[in-house]
Formats: sequence, C-alpha cells, structure tokens
Amino acid sequence: MNSVKLALRYALWTIVAAALMGGAGCAGAGPAMFPVSALRTVQRSGGEVERWYDVDRDGRSDFCEFVAPDGRVGRIGYDRNEDGQIDEAIDLARVPADEIRHLLIILDSVPISMVREFQAQGRLGYFWPATQVICPFPVMTDPALVEFFGTAPGPSVEAAYYDGQRLRDGYEVYAAGGNTPWHDHADYHLNTVLHAVAYLSQPEWYGHELRRISEVFTERSRRGERMTVAYVVSTSALGSRRGRDGHALGLVWLDRFCQQMVWQTRGRIRISIMSDHGHNLLPSEWIPLADELERLGYRVGSRLERPGDVAVPEFGVVSCGAIYTHDAACVARDVVHIRGIELSAYCECGDDGADSVVVIGRVGRARITQSSAGFRYVPETGDPLEMVGIIEKLRQQSRVDANGFAADKDLFEATLSHVYPDAVARLWRAFHGLFEHVPDVFVSVEDGFEVGSHLMTTLVHMQSTHGNLRAGSSFGFAASMAGQLPPIMRMADLRAAFERAGVPLRD
Repeated sequence: MNSVKLALRYALWTIVAAALMGGAGCAGAGPAMFPVSALRTVQRSGGEVERWYDVDRDGRSDFCEFVAPDGRVGRIGYDRNEDGQIDEAIDLARVPADEIRHLLIILDSVPISMVREFQAQGRLGYFWPATQVICPFPVMTDPALVEFFGTAPGPSVEAAYYDGQRLRDGYEVYAAGGNTPWHDHADYHLNTVLHAVAYLSQPEWYGHELRRISEVFTERSRRGERMTVAYVVSTSALGSRRGRDGHALGLVWLDRFCQQMVWQTRGRIRISIMSDHGHNLLPSEWIPLADELERLGYRVGSRLERPGDVAVPEFGVVSCGAIYTHDAACVARDVVHIRGIELSAYCECGDDGADSVVVIGRVGRARITQSSAGFRYVPETGDPLEMVGIIEKLRQQSRVDANGFAADKDLFEATLSHVYPDAVARLWRAFHGLFEHVPDVFVSVEDGFEVGSHLMTTLVHMQSTHGNLRAGSSFGFAASMAGQLPPIMRMADLRAAFERAGVPLRD
C-alpha cells in the first residue's frame, strides 16, 4: 500500500510539473554556443597549436585559441576584421584580478573517468587537469553538497526519510526543497518541481540550464559580484537516461558553453567545474526492497511502533538504500541475502558507551571503531570490505598501532584504488554528523542493480546510476581555470582546495 501511495504521489507531481512547464513555455532556447570545431588549425614551432574559429558563422575565422604543448589554452586572440591577423591578443594569466569574475558549475552525476577521456582528447582545454573527488556515502547529491558547502548535518540521505515520528513523503519534501539546505549557497538551480520533466526531456532542459547560468552570471557580474555558483540537475538526467552517450553529449555542450563564455567576456572569466558524485555507466535491474523485507517477515510502514517494523524510503532510483527500524542488527543481517544487495551497515553502542559501525556482507562481518589514533577495522567473520590485505600491508610498514588503529590519512591513501575507496571513513561519517535523521541501516547495492521508486523505473529506464560504495559511483571530479587542484581529495576538502587555487567561494 505504501508503494502504491508513493507511486500516485509521483504521478501527480509529474503532472503538476508538466503543467508548470507548459505555462512557462517549455524549456525555451538553449544558450549561445561556441562552434563545435575549429575552422582551421596551425602547428607552430615549439609544439604550440593555433585553433582558429568562425564564431560569427560568416565562413571566415575571427577568433584563435593558442594551445600549449600540455593541451591547455593559455592565450586567446581576436581577429576583428577577419584578415587572418590577431588584432587583440590576451594572455589569460595576465588579466588584472579586479577584472575577473568567477563561475562555479556543479554538474550532477558526471564521472571522473569520462572527464579525463575528454581532456586527453583535447576538450575542456581551458581547465587544469581534472582531479578525483570522493563523495561521502551514501553517494547522493544532498550529502555530497552539504559536505562541500560545510552545512552538515543535512536532514537525511534524500527527500524521503523517517523524521522520528513518521516516514516523510519524499515528493512533498523534494518539491519544497526540504532536504537541500545547500540551495542557499547556489545562485542558480532549477526549481525542484521541474526536475521530473527535466528527466523526461533531458537535452532541452540541459540547454535551458546552461542558458540560465549564462544569464545569472551576466547579471551578477553587472552588479559587481565576483562569484556565481550554479547547480545543474539535467546532467544526471542525461546520464540516467542515455548512459555514456548522455554524459558525452553533456560534456561536449559544456566545453562549447565554456569556450563561448571565455570568448564573450574577453577572457575575463574563470570557470570551475565539479560533480557531486560519479555514475557507474551500467544499466540496472530494480530490487523491490520493501517487498522483499515484507517477505522476510518485517512489517513495512510509515511508523515504527513494534519490533519488526521497518520504514523504507523508496524515492530516487539509485544503488544505495536507507532503512529505519528498531531492529537494526536483524535487518542488516537479513537484507544482504536479498539478490543485488552487496553490503549493509549499522551503528552499535557498546557496554562502554563507545560506538562502532558493523559492516555485513554475504561472506562476512566486520567492525569499525574510531579513536584519536584513527580507525580500526576488525573482521569478525570473513572480510566484507576486502580490507585485510591493506591493513596487513600497513602493519608491515609500522603504520598500525598496538591497538590496531591506523591513521585516517594512511587508510585514505591506501584505499584510493580499492574496490571500495575510503570506505572505512565514509561508513563512519554516514553515522556520525552527516545527517540529522540518521538511517538505522545503510545498504550498498551491487552494480547492475537499483533500489527506489518502482514507478520511476518504469518511466526512466536507467542506463547509469549511483549511490553505492564502489569507485564508479563514488568518484566525481573537479577542475578549474583558476589553478591546479590536488590530484585526489574528499568532497569535504574540495571547497578549501578551490579557495587555495584562487576561486573566491567565501566572498
């Protein structure tokens, strides 16, 4: 009954959104876009390449990007009379600081792997090489961005959550922006009521969002604002509906949009780009999580009143889940035996009052504890996070103390290429300070599976998703025109890294 009610809510929400869209004249025109390719290229001695473009579309080149041997565009030039000679040359590094305006674009769901492919092939040439950013777990937009903006704890994982009294209706919360305190830090974001139609018509709404970002940036710059922050939801729609092809379209348009912004500001802009998390680039099969828990004997509902009651938010279509219950140990033990569920975790308080996070897989169970010395991972049976070899290697390097604790920094560095990157710290953080309404059990789903709204899976056949502890989902990216960022970092550290690179996010 609960899933039917939520399905009807979603259908109504979609109808309302479509009506609002019609009243607003649909998505409208896209932004002015830079030419997709150069009119001609010239190879110069020393490895520099001149890329000449016909920006005014009259068949003659009028603008040049000077591409250094490392692939970055450091200089631009304007040929005003189109005689083949540069009339105004601009070294981007020498533009006076007081003339520069900054734009940060947060792209939903764009994976680092594809950004690196595009940069290696010559696109996004105004940016320094992209860096890897590890999203908190669960790998979702709201937890990621409350970490980025430093506003944690957020209400919960997503808009549907148990508030201590009842399961909140996710569609009502979502439409009201009730799980997005980070919105206060964004100068542009699409009205949440319109997200549904953005998923149903992705390219048009992506164009709409890019145009609105250009308009908001221009208006704020006219008022003397140095910094504009924008969040784009439609890149998630592109990837979810079209997989790799959707993200490829999104990145080509993004590159052309950025080139256009540099051209029209005469190099007086510094754009930074980032994603909230990655995408696994795999189609997935839906798991009826609430139904499976009912078959196991649990009572699924909107309130927790008796032993065996569970509240299961089923809102987005993702590879992670949250379960609220008074029987966390039992639910976590049983849920991993559902097909497609890879790991579960719950928080347990010991007799001494100290917390530990228990991680359960089909082949094992382990316990995570924290102290001033760092984290300790102790397998009780098996090795659900596949950490035993890593811990042993750290022990051999004298980086594990006598009580079994390893420094957070050492564990972070040792697990960057692991199947579950930075999993120990991320699981601990999920239960400690990231959320106001902390789920009792977290679930990480295998790649190739998904949980969430059944109706949404019938409307949007997912070709890529996110949410779990695995690398494809967990690694987003960041890159800036302003300066080089560290090669890899947590989302919680990214804002400070941008600021050190010269992006004035605190202005």
